[in-house]
Amino acid sequence: MVNMNKKISVIVPVYNAETYLPQCIESILRQGYEDLELLLVDDGSSDKSVQICEEYGRRSEKIRVLAQKNSGVSAARNKGIENAKGDYIVFVDADDYLPESFVLSHMAAKMDEADILVGDYMRLWNDRLLPAGSCSSFCGFSPEQGAFRFRGFFSVGTLSYVWCKMYRRSFLQENQLRFGDYTYAEDKLFNFYCYIRGAKYTFLPEPVYVYRKNEASASYRFRPDSVRGWMAIAEELEHSVREEARDKRYEDLAACTIFFAAFFDGKMNYEYGGKTLSAVKKVLKEYASYPLAKKYFSAFARGKLLKNISPFLWKGMVWGFAFGMWLHCYGILSLGIKLLIDWRIDERLSDTGLRG
Repeated sequence: MVNMNKKISVIVPVYNAETYLPQCIESILRQGYEDLELLLVDDGSSDKSVQICEEYGRRSEKIRVLAQKNSGVSAARNKGIENAKGDYIVFVDADDYLPESFVLSHMAAKMDEADILVGDYMRLWNDRLLPAGSCSSFCGFSPEQGAFRFRGFFSVGTLSYVWCKMYRRSFLQENQLRFGDYTYAEDKLFNFYCYIRGAKYTFLPEPVYVYRKNEASASYRFRPDSVRGWMAIAEELEHSVREEARDKRYEDLAACTIFFAAFFDGKMNYEYGGKTLSAVKKVLKEYASYPLAKKYFSAFARGKLLKNISPFLWKGMVWGFAFGMWLHCYGILSLGIKLLIDWRIDERLSDTGLRG
């Protein structure tokens, strides 16, 4: 098979993951791929994660254990990239796992001349495996088309995640691509940069990854610094598009990042802020205080940038939300978010659908 002689480096950042780490490691080792190295990068764990990594390291010569003081997942992934020897790089989080044997072989066989392979994934939601949005919903578009960006990075979102992908290491090295120092959404920004710098994509519309998510997940908890963090990412992206890509077609990346961040944080503030409309209004007002957010909510409200958004339901939601933000109708928007959650419309629009 094609590319079976290529070395694969699997990078697993580890931090206090003793509960799920053995399953993660076992799922990678049973892949049956001959030329494989597994880099376990401990980020200053205080539980038994280090001992687990070292024990597996003694059992398998494919494993290398790296350690650093607690510096965050971005630093751990970057350390893995810097120490990787493979032709291809795959990222796996320590609480997730690969679904079956030979997934890595299937991925490597599809790489050919591509810089990034994008596969599908499953979500493990409170011990239930749920299918997630498929890359087949956007892989038919050219990467230069707005629909590819909107569906790939936002409404479906598969392009945003660092997992369920295989990266050509030489592409990352030549473009000096590393993870930024952010506490969340660092993978979204990383993949934005891959896209802006001309990555060639290929797709494998079958599950290659299992993402474990539950109500206790970090991404399902309210973060007091969330608005500041998302706006920092949007502002960096805006600067990069303007100074590096120099292509106005890509400005929708920053615009849609702000929309989805504000919408998502509104939901989080409602669900985990006592289910009060005042909690939602507070976060929406905070987003509206940023000049860049004002710029793009105004643009959406006036019909600009909407041509790249599909299907029509998403176009209507983006326009309606932006129009409300533009007119400072925070109370109406807060009520709308409440109804979306109560009627479970947000779940129907998500990549997993209804969760039970």
